[in-house]
Amino acid sequence: MMNKLLLFVILAAFTGGGAFAQSLTQTIRGRITDSDTRQPLAGATVALPGTSWGSAADSAGYYRFERVPVGRYRLQVAHLGYQSLLVAEVVVVSGKELVLDFALQEASADLSEIVVRAPRSDARSYCPTVRTLTVEETLRFPATFFDPARLAMAFAGVASDNDQANGIAIRGNSPNGLLWRLEDVDIVNPNHTPNAGTFSDRVTANGGGVMMLSAQLLAASDFYTGAFPTGYGNALSGVMDMRLRRGNDQHHEFTAQAGLIGLDLAAEGPLARNSGASYLVNYRYSTLGLLSAMGLELGDEAISFQDFSFNLVFPSQKGGQWTLFGVGGLSENLFEAQRDSTLWEFQKDRYDITFRSRMGTLGASYTTPVGAQGVWRTVLAISALDSDRYGDRLDDKLAPQRLESDEYSQSKLSLHSFYTRKLGAGSRLRAGIMASRQGYDIFSAVQSDTLALGAGNGMLLQPYAHWQTQVGRRLRINAGLHGLYFDFNGTGAIEPRLSAEWTPTARQTLALSYGLHSQLQQPQLYFSSEINEKLKPTRAHHVVLSFEHKLQNQGALRAEAFYQQLYDVPIAVAENNTFSALNLVETTVAFPLANEGQGRNVGLELNWQQLFTGRWYYLLNATLYDSQYRAADGQWRNTRYNGNYLFNATAGREWKKQREGRGERTLGANARLAYAGGFRDTPIDAEASAATATTVYLDTEAFSLKQPDYYRLDLRVYLQWQKRKSSSTLYLDIQNATNTPNTAFSYYDSQQKAIVVKRQLGIIPILSYRVEF
Repeated sequence: MMNKLLLFVILAAFTGGGAFAQSLTQTIRGRITDSDTRQPLAGATVALPGTSWGSAADSAGYYRFERVPVGRYRLQVAHLGYQSLLVAEVVVVSGKELVLDFALQEASADLSEIVVRAPRSDARSYCPTVRTLTVEETLRFPATFFDPARLAMAFAGVASDNDQANGIAIRGNSPNGLLWRLEDVDIVNPNHTPNAGTFSDRVTANGGGVMMLSAQLLAASDFYTGAFPTGYGNALSGVMDMRLRRGNDQHHEFTAQAGLIGLDLAAEGPLARNSGASYLVNYRYSTLGLLSAMGLELGDEAISFQDFSFNLVFPSQKGGQWTLFGVGGLSENLFEAQRDSTLWEFQKDRYDITFRSRMGTLGASYTTPVGAQGVWRTVLAISALDSDRYGDRLDDKLAPQRLESDEYSQSKLSLHSFYTRKLGAGSRLRAGIMASRQGYDIFSAVQSDTLALGAGNGMLLQPYAHWQTQVGRRLRINAGLHGLYFDFNGTGAIEPRLSAEWTPTARQTLALSYGLHSQLQQPQLYFSSEINEKLKPTRAHHVVLSFEHKLQNQGALRAEAFYQQLYDVPIAVAENNTFSALNLVETTVAFPLANEGQGRNVGLELNWQQLFTGRWYYLLNATLYDSQYRAADGQWRNTRYNGNYLFNATAGREWKKQREGRGERTLGANARLAYAGGFRDTPIDAEASAATATTVYLDTEAFSLKQPDYYRLDLRVYLQWQKRKSSSTLYLDIQNATNTPNTAFSYYDSQQKAIVVKRQLGIIPILSYRVEF
């Protein structure tokens, strides 16, 4: 009955008729500058291919299109002596102006046009393997929860660690190998409920249930999956580089969104008339938390979160700019055991579990031209994460007894200052330094056993230099050095980076990239044993060979072969121990470690993509890979994340209905199919587990079991309708539409007195409504 009612509502909205203004239009405007100097490019041309719309930037670099009909477009930007851009997926809606600022790179030769999905093109020139994740894609792709990390799971080489969280395993690496960055500075884990989906229910460093930054605030994000350029360090598997959107500096605009994830309210506009300064703020409160506060019980856990984020932009003299930005969030997950022992089915059922997490980031940046050939940018930010978890087990008299205690605090006071100088057309030099004061305070205990205890801080220094040059029309070279020094224990590294990109024809590109990368150890390793405080960073050689062939209508075929050799990996000092930090997520260790382990990841990614320039889009990819490690026992074994293969197919279509005097309505249908090889697991010793009433593994057979393959179908249907001063969208997301019972992990359950398989999330329908005005 509900399905029929929902179908009736969608069809009625699509075919029915409220009064709409005729010829719904909107403004496209922005500024075009030199990417190296921030100087305006007067006379640069802007056009919407396939239409009569075209214009040229004024003396200050500004362009403007008035009364552009709503719909999907491509936008082309060109200037004599610069590489032209084609932004392939531009959406114009009636409820919000489209403000697109472009930064073009000067070219030493007449280079072919490059197709991008966001106005920034400098990231692509510094790293040929970078991927751009747009907010529009998070609104269109199924089951993203409007989160760029979940969007990344649709790309080649990226696997979901657990359905409950946005942790991602890249090319066989642990999710801990990922670096989170915001506005050019490294930050702590920016996610609510960072314990979501973990085996022990403890906090992780790189994932959570919900991204703390709302899609209303984000601009496009750059996602790196290996051999990343010199401006990034302290990461092994990838980088999620997020940027905040600048608010409208001419008109006040608002966005409201309601759904299962939360209630969002966003506002933006000028701080003062004709000042160029703008504000953008967003507040979100979880829908589940609101319903729980009203007394409605939804499931066996009470989950709630809220966050507030902002971005203030202030232009300064001579083309400079100040920004002040921040995000803060609170989340909690509460589970209360029923006081009737006959209702306890699993061991968790007799526990009272309290988890609370607090995270905040506050930062400021200043960017200014230096002379006629350079730009200097400095960002200072402080970010901190504090969480605590307590597990109280009810005894036979239903009295709670404290068995588990976990307290985790991490902070980063980060400075990033760099100077970019144009050496000539197609050639530039960037030099900078990142300094981050890292602070830790950790306590973890089970009953009377302390698993990790310690507090400390250290300065992480990362100087770097990067040189880029264009050799003729065909060859681009990037080369540089990255340094890393951690004064907490006096360890460091020097890391060369190099890439060469050859374009034999306008449609074909061949690139070879190399990087030596290092990453500090997880805090729980430093404080699990006194000797472990001296652990060096884990290091990795990463080589990527890629080939891309551009197809008609903004399609592309891409193949990417990768090899990663890891060394200085922490393993146990004791012989025959199979532990390796490469398999670590949130758990602790209780023995001394040494940097004597190794690892290797090798694979091939194939990708076929058609951008959304017509009625259809699709993204098809396949990854074949092998992930191995060697620990103290000397054997090469599968890592936890060695699924061996990944297949993704995402596709969607839109149907538009234009009626005389009634405006335009759009119905979109999208689907994503994911099929992946199961992760690896270690056999459980049933007898030993029964004797100790806890999970005991057969460590001599570490990761010898392969979980069943992972299969999931996600759907998203949306209906968008436009009015003269607003645009509205109704979304229906169905995660795991076939209700497939995928395996998460296995454990010994003391209540069941048996080994239990924990399943991933089943079918979850999510209805959301979004309005912009």
